[in-house]
Amino acid sequence: MNGSIVRFALLLGIAAGSVGAAQADSSPVGLWRMTSFTIPGGAVATNQTVCLKADSTWYSTSEPNWNGSWYKNEKEVRWYGSIPIAQIGNVASMAMGKLDSPTTMTGNYSEWTAPGTPPLSFDRHFTYSMTFLQAECPPPK
Repeated sequence: MNGSIVRFALLLGIAAGSVGAAQADSSPVGLWRMTSFTIPGGAVATNQTVCLKADSTWYSTSEPNWNGSWYKNEKEVRWYGSIPIAQIGNVASMAMGKLDSPTTMTGNYSEWTAPGTPPLSFDRHFTYSMTFLQAECPPPK
């Protein structure tokens, strides 16, 4: 009886470790819906869709010419890029977040004029959440 309990506990521990390792190694490649929230306040600022590609680049399917690169280190996901905006110029963007599960990601997001000299004419900060939509991505907008 005691041997059966020990074997069951050992198998349960191995299974839990395998699930944790699989989640840590989950790839964020695919189409995601990003919702950004203002700081302070937390009001919804934007809803966008972005495609994280296997070649470590990304692009928006909702905002023309918004694209960049991304990388993942365990559960941490960083994606950064730029977008030209009329009457503002080139706006750099960076998201630093965590893959909470294979289908959700949360973190902080910033965008600013680049190049720029402080005080920046355009400097915004948000929190964000992302929800995985599907593996296949439509073309960039």
